[in-house]
Amino acid sequence: MRFMYAIVLFCALFFALQAHAQGCSQCRDNVAQSSPAMQQGFRHSIYLLGGAALFFCGVTFAVARVFGSEKSR
Repeated sequence: MRFMYAIVLFCALFFALQAHAQGCSQCRDNVAQSSPAMQQGFRHSIYLLGGAALFFCGVTFAVARVFGSEKSR
């Protein structure tokens, strides 16, 4: 079972590296016209939003795993 987890983790990390940013042209144009400080703020906020999503998904997985293993006993 751990081997399957390793394969899934590897695929998730490998394909995430291949992902390209997507967005509408209006968003790209608006960011390109903004100041460098605001562009840096946008980049920082993307990391914060990604970290929050990763945290909530991780907590959900951990809770499901803990409570799922109690029911099988």
